[in-house]
Amino acid sequence: MDLNIKDLDDKVGRRLREQADAAGLSVQQFLRNELTRIAARLSPAELISGRRPMSRSEFEAIREELRKIDAP
Repeated sequence: MDLNIKDLDDKVGRRLREQADAAGLSVQQFLRNELTRIAARLSPAELISGRRPMSRSEFEAIREELRKIDAP
């Protein structure tokens, strides 16, 4: 697949070039790597689809565990 991104802000383009240079990659390879990483993640909609709301008891159990972690 070939992509063409139009009207990219100059500051964004410069920052992408800086990041690619720092990684020792061409901008194209850097973006290919980043897009591959993004595509591998679940979207927020995918994360919540099929999930049921947390019960009050589950919430309280997690809260208690966090209190234990934060306790001096």
